[in-house]
Amino acid sequence: MEREPPLPRPFGVSSDEAIELCREWMIFLGATDAVMSAGASCDLYSSYYLGWVDNGRGNLDVDAVEKAAALALADGRQPLIFLRGGVRPVTQARADALGVALLNYRERDRALDGRSRLGREIIATGLAGQ
Repeated sequence: MEREPPLPRPFGVSSDEAIELCREWMIFLGATDAVMSAGASCDLYSSYYLGWVDNGRGNLDVDAVEKAAALALADGRQPLIFLRGGVRPVTQARADALGVALLNYRERDRALDGRSRLGREIIATGLAGQ
């Protein structure tokens, strides 16, 4: 059975709805056991991935990338950051250096784009290991 991408949200999403949307993206990409986290360290997790959701419209801060990389390294899972806004070149370079996947979601048109090297690989091949 082939999975379908999440349905578009034509009226946008709240912070909680963004987390649910990104969980659906994780499942679509292959992390079929993805769930929302009750803890404060991440928003989503699966057997092999930890996910954070930045629902802001501004540019992702490099500190978010470094924090995700450190927490995921300590946990032994791959870090994914789903973002709604933009990514400055310095943040993208840091994500590439630390192996953090940056995934830019557009809830209104059912789109997901890779904004780092690993993010683009995941869009092309899915999440391995599930």
